[in-house]
Amino acid sequence: MVEIEALRKLRLTEFSQLRERVLKRLKFKPAPKRMRRVVGVDVVTTLQAGKAHAAACLVSFPKMQVLEEAIATDEIDRVLYADVGNPIFVPLIMNVLKMLKRNPDVILVKELSLRDEIPLAAYVGVIAGKPTIGVSERGSGFKGRKGHDGIKISGPVKIAGHRTPIAVVAGNLVTFKDAQNIVKALAKDARLPAPLRGAGMRVRAWEREWCRLNVRER
Repeated sequence: MVEIEALRKLRLTEFSQLRERVLKRLKFKPAPKRMRRVVGVDVVTTLQAGKAHAAACLVSFPKMQVLEEAIATDEIDRVLYADVGNPIFVPLIMNVLKMLKRNPDVILVKELSLRDEIPLAAYVGVIAGKPTIGVSERGSGFKGRKGHDGIKISGPVKIAGHRTPIAVVAGNLVTFKDAQNIVKALAKDARLPAPLRGAGMRVRAWEREWCRLNVRER
């Protein structure tokens, strides 16, 4: 028990240091004009089993062909999760991205909360050193945010053919204007951008099967 508590304190310190690192290195600038590959990452949890699952779906642009997929499962310390919150999923997200053989030009991350001071996309973007965008289906009623310099960094975005907006967050190395343009370009056939939609379908199918084999059959 003492060892577990000591490990939690160590990890809590590590996450605190990561937060400070992200805040110092976070940058908002125009995204690269050339975009050939985009990856979407989504996370779901099986909290009763203390597990989290992440899937990455890499697609080509503009053809939207699925190039690669990766899925990973890891343990989640529920006590640490209560203290740290959503950043606890950052190591899992980075692990599933490392499983891809090809490098993406842009990363899309499903935001699990729009209330966090630092979005998941910012953590992932700073660590990966890539233009990263956060996306949430819960765009209705979301007013968005401005950065310390007063420039808009997140807000609701309407997708053609859909009445309810989605929330788009400029994570790192991208402006909000570029972020919303990229998301719109990737969401031609549905409300969510194709890479994120693909990752979401795959991680939920994986989690259902994982639960069937590891939780419900016990």
